[in-house]
Amino acid sequence: MIKLIASDIDGTLVPDGSGEINAEIYDVIRKLREKGVVFTAASGRQFSSIEHLFHPIAKEIYYITDGGAVLRDYDTIYSVSTIDTDMAREMAEEIIAIPECEVTLCGEKFTYVLDKETEMAHWLSDSYHFKVREIASIYETPEDDPLIKVSLYHKTAAEEKAAPHFIPKWQDKLQMSCAGVMWIDCIHKHASKGAKLKELQKKLGITPEETMVFGDNINDLEMMESAGYSVAIGNARPEVKAKANFIADRNVNDGVLKVLKKLLLTL
Repeated sequence: MIKLIASDIDGTLVPDGSGEINAEIYDVIRKLREKGVVFTAASGRQFSSIEHLFHPIAKEIYYITDGGAVLRDYDTIYSVSTIDTDMAREMAEEIIAIPECEVTLCGEKFTYVLDKETEMAHWLSDSYHFKVREIASIYETPEDDPLIKVSLYHKTAAEEKAAPHFIPKWQDKLQMSCAGVMWIDCIHKHASKGAKLKELQKKLGITPEETMVFGDNINDLEMMESAGYSVAIGNARPEVKAKANFIADRNVNDGVLKVLKKLLLTL
């Protein structure tokens, strides 16, 4: 019997950057919980963004945030994977030097940018509902908010921009993942959505065979490998579909919601 469901958000549950979700899913998740099935939102997003998306049931689900850097519920943080501050700043310098790219330095509390008036910064705060703060330089992140993620942003081709030099230099030092076409997320070497899912399984006493995972991108693969039921959304990358047990409808057609509703009928 399935007891734990984990779903990626952008590209899987909703189109990239969406600030809204089909409200029908709230009732479905509540009913699944009544049947003993726990729901986890797993995303590169900051907690405040995911909490906003799931606001009506925010206290009834678990969260894997910042690409796998944090595991928590609404009130309690169970695990945080920080990265070395000097390393993060060196990476930020290199990102700034790449034409047309921007950088975000993420703590557990806030996402830090060099200019809050850029299109990227407005998108994070207005569409994603991130808590965004402007800093004068990459050396001014506060000590009371240790860094957990560095992200490279490009409007249309983050992976291509990072491929020549940035990824080869850092891929052995940190966990690097493509989050859609716009982001390269860099977190602690041993952190990932999959690693945090395993922590949650252990905490709840739930096995991989009792777990269902939804994903669409490369950064979802490890999480999907930790589940007996792996579901690629219809618009997923070919590599993800090839690894999945099942293929659902596209995100714009509420593919995840359709599967959850069918699951509910079997319980």
